[in-house]
Amino acid sequence: TPEYIQDLNKQYRDIDAPTDVLSFKITEDGSKAEIYICPKYVYLSFQGEEFEEEILRLIIHGTLHILGYDHRESLNDSPSEEMFVIQEDLLLKYKKICSS
Repeated sequence: TPEYIQDLNKQYRDIDAPTDVLSFKITEDGSKAEIYICPKYVYLSFQGEEFEEEILRLIIHGTLHILGYDHRESLNDSPSEEMFVIQEDLLLKYKKICSS
């Protein structure tokens, strides 16, 4: 729920607001990790096929964080940043495989 992910966001990032995705490494090497996605929060901005695509994007995004990728914590995140380029490339590859 948005309330639950907001609680996690406040506890671990000191940000008192809901978010779409949070990822946590349980072990330093990332072999054990958790990704939390808030579908209700995502649905506020994306419906239908866009919703499904955004959920996939968030799974990839959370996984990249676990693998050590990061981006600036600002509203000015550039889509050209390495992490976002990799994220979108993986999403396109997934969609291509699924459409074959």
